[in-house]
Order: sequence, then C-alpha cells, then structure tokens
Amino acid sequence: MMTDSPSQSLFTLAEYIMKVYAPIWFTIKIHHSCKDGSKHVFETIKKSRYLSAELKAVIDPVIQRNGYFGNPENILIAMITDNRNFIRELGLRRIMEAIARKSIGLRKFTILDFNFEAEDYHELIDWQNWEKTEPPLTIGISDEALKQIVVDGGPAEVFDFQNYPCHTHSVERCVKLVTEASAAVCGVTKRNGFIRVGLESKQLMPQFNTEAEYRE
Repeated sequence: MMTDSPSQSLFTLAEYIMKVYAPIWFTIKIHHSCKDGSKHVFETIKKSRYLSAELKAVIDPVIQRNGYFGNPENILIAMITDNRNFIRELGLRRIMEAIARKSIGLRKFTILDFNFEAEDYHELIDWQNWEKTEPPLTIGISDEALKQIVVDGGPAEVFDFQNYPCHTHSVERCVKLVTEASAAVCGVTKRNGFIRVGLESKQLMPQFNTEAEYRE
C-alpha cells in the first residue's frame, strides 16, 4: 500500500509483518512437519514480545486461542524429536507417565494457558496441570522401541508421523472437510464415506477458472 502520509496503524501492521508474520511464514515452509508445530507457536510468541503491552493484550489472546500445537500432546511430539538429548528424555518420561496412567474414555483436547514469558517451547505450559494423556501418534510404537529411539537419538525417519504437515492450506481444507462430515453424519464409517465421496467428487468435477470455460 502506497501513501504519502501512512497512519501509525499502518506502520504498526507493516512492522508486525516484517518482524513476526513473514519470518514465521518462511520458517513453516522450511520446517513443515507436525513435530515442529509447537516450536512455531513458541517462535510466534517470542518474536511478538517487542510489541507494547497494549498491543500484546490484543495479540496474545489470538495466539492462545489458535495455539493448537501448544496442546501438551503436540509439545511432547516436538520434545521426543528434539535435537537435544535431555529434552528427548524429558519428553519420554512424560509419555511413559501417561502410558502408565492408562486413562479410559474420551480425552478432551485442551490448550492450557500459555506462559508468554517462556524461554523455550517445552516451557509454554504448566505441566502440573497436564492430564497425562499419550500423544496418539506414539500409540502405535512399543514402549521399548520408543525408549530406544529417544534415548539413543535414533534416525528421525523412524517416526513416520514427521511426514504429517502442519499449518498448510491442505491441512486447513482437511479440517474443514472433517468438520462438515462430523456435522452431517454420525459414526466413523459414515464420516469416512462422506469424506471419501467429497474428495472423489472434487477430482471428477471440472474446474472452471473463468466464466467463459463455464459456459462451454
């Protein structure tokens, strides 16, 4: 936007884009695995600390409300794939605690209150308030294999879940489709059918980029 006399609001917005939004956008493009999601949330918080108290009062609630990768289970995924050995072991101990607890029934996906003054991503939440639930992505890995991989710093490719992306348009589209399926039908089988039919329909239906193509 070009203007001879930009407002202070425009200055503030442009500065935020340069210092926070753009750097995080490129970081996500490079580190797009779900194991990096919690780190992206932390970096967003860290880079936005330059803001005034008044602006942080606006920004922080938005980060808190949308910080799904700040969920304890997602932070644990980041921890057990961290390059630092002591972080991996700390994450492993917490997962082992969750496994030993053997919680029964549905678990509630909760985003705990963030510590906006945290020095690292694993300090984003108060672990004393954690309900101790195992990340779904590690349920298929045996305890022995998980311990061996984490403690020895095994090859990252062992964790298949690292190929799952985070913060992409494709993920947003999938979330939208699953939400629509959940509102339309009940049961895993019916939801799966609804989703598959929707995806197949989009592949079969032609795409019209212009009105002229539509008329043809």
